[in-house]
Amino acid sequence: MTFLVLGFAAIVTLYPLAVLVNTALGPLHGSSGISFSHPLSLEAFGYAWREGNFSRYMLNTAIVTIAVVVVSAVFSIMAGYAIAVLRPPGSRLVLYVSIFGFMLPVEALIIPWYYQLLPLNLVNTYWAMILPQIAQSIAFGTFWLQIAFRALPASLSESATVDGASRWTSLWRVLTPNVAPAIRTMVALVFLWTWNSFMLPLVMVSNQSLFVVTVGLSNFQGSHFNNYSALAAGSILAALPVVVVYLFSQRSFISGMLAGSVVE
Repeated sequence: MTFLVLGFAAIVTLYPLAVLVNTALGPLHGSSGISFSHPLSLEAFGYAWREGNFSRYMLNTAIVTIAVVVVSAVFSIMAGYAIAVLRPPGSRLVLYVSIFGFMLPVEALIIPWYYQLLPLNLVNTYWAMILPQIAQSIAFGTFWLQIAFRALPASLSESATVDGASRWTSLWRVLTPNVAPAIRTMVALVFLWTWNSFMLPLVMVSNQSLFVVTVGLSNFQGSHFNNYSALAAGSILAALPVVVVYLFSQRSFISGMLAGSVVE
């Protein structure tokens, strides 16, 4: 019975994906019906890449995503270490503010962000997409990594201090390698969220040369709404980096989700 339920769930999950891939590999201006008997062709991918300007959109998305991931990872590691290990006065308040920060929906913050960035002439730039997402990613990363650092035995940092290591050395050479699964999980999550971000880039950027792939795909859909194979190819191109990152990080993703579940 269990295998029947799992098999049914797999079919329900994979069938739409199979239809999407099949449509993308079909004739460029094919019909809207579902058919698995047509000859396979990559013409739709070439058309979407060329006419949809996906090369530019994916470059913009990569710039924004890499900047957000790198900056938020570095600051989240330091903030998580400070809250969990050093515990300075006010650290608990900072933790609560971080939790509140990433719990707020982006839709509630876009308008205040827009009017904050407008006088600084940052609207319609990469910074308008990077800075707000860094803020929310650091809030989440601080909460996530302080749990991982708190799960480490106190003797680990104490031994490093006894051996003459500074706090900086203790953080980056002793503690950080021990929370690597949690860091990789955080990086993967921030990558997925940033790459798939739509509402923030849509509001902050109107210059088409700065569109990210989600906004570009929406724009492409509006001008090619009846070209189903090109739309399917564009959707696959937009989602492919996310799938690749998840496939390569799924092991650390699971271990990172479990990191911190037991606190000594």
